[in-house]
Amino acid sequence: MAGILNKKERVMDFIITKEGKRQATAGQMKIEYAAFTDMHTFYELSGSKQNPDLAEDASSRIFFEAADRYQDTIVPEIQAGSFMRPFRTSDFQFNGKCIASGTFHKGFITHLADITGSDLKEKIEQSLNGITQNFNDMMILATEDPFSDTAEFELSQVTGSFYFNNKTIFNKTLEGNISLEAAESVYADKRFSHLPNFSYLPPINMPSQGYPEGRPVGNYPKLNEAKILSYSDLSKTLEGKQKIEITFPDTSRDNNMLGQVFEFSNDGIEKLSIIDFGEFSDNDPYSPGKRVFFIGKLLKDATGTETFMNIFTMVFD
Repeated sequence: MAGILNKKERVMDFIITKEGKRQATAGQMKIEYAAFTDMHTFYELSGSKQNPDLAEDASSRIFFEAADRYQDTIVPEIQAGSFMRPFRTSDFQFNGKCIASGTFHKGFITHLADITGSDLKEKIEQSLNGITQNFNDMMILATEDPFSDTAEFELSQVTGSFYFNNKTIFNKTLEGNISLEAAESVYADKRFSHLPNFSYLPPINMPSQGYPEGRPVGNYPKLNEAKILSYSDLSKTLEGKQKIEITFPDTSRDNNMLGQVFEFSNDGIEKLSIIDFGEFSDNDPYSPGKRVFFIGKLLKDATGTETFMNIFTMVFD
């Protein structure tokens, strides 16, 4: 979070949040976007007869410097084991799969009560709205497009349902049951084939005469699944699967959307993992390209190898 300070000494002051510090120590912090807010700005008219709409001079006011607020978290991070890192909203405290709520205080202690069972189901929408409210509370400055006749966000439907069992999810049959040990690890899974760290990279010797790209050390088998090279290849893997088509009757021209996927159960709340599989070109002149996301859970088998269990595939056209 940042704040504007004395223009003669410091124009902008910022701090790194707790989550940012954690990512920095792990070498994971990557700043890609910036947003500005006027949440701390107090607007007051000067009262001048010559310029009644002129703002009052704010140079003599006292301003708070940048501070870490719970509203800074709008995208809960997943830690090892698929549990969400602790964060809070105005009404709820999230810790792993657990959700707690409390509204009364005793001294400096806030009393929270875990939400479970039927109470959890009743609080689903309210708790997720709290994450959205964190974003709204940032009061981020936005630019209205004067040349666009649409800026709202409307869906053709807001709910949908699927029938799930072992076969419909994983498309593998092992005596009627699915075994985590039989599923491909992330190192062989085709859903990770577009990432360099998961490519087939057999060891080779240094480049030499006659071998400009290096000579293979040995004949190592390629255990990776065949790559998905086109949208046609992806469509074949989705044939016969249940699907829901949702359209956007009203949206902005940029279609700059932020999405998160959560799973609620009797055990609590869990954020699902998302693999951005990239964009495939097509011949649609009105909406070129299809962006594909795989959504599921990242689990570990008996050997400690991570395996991605894909629950459903999302395609943005």
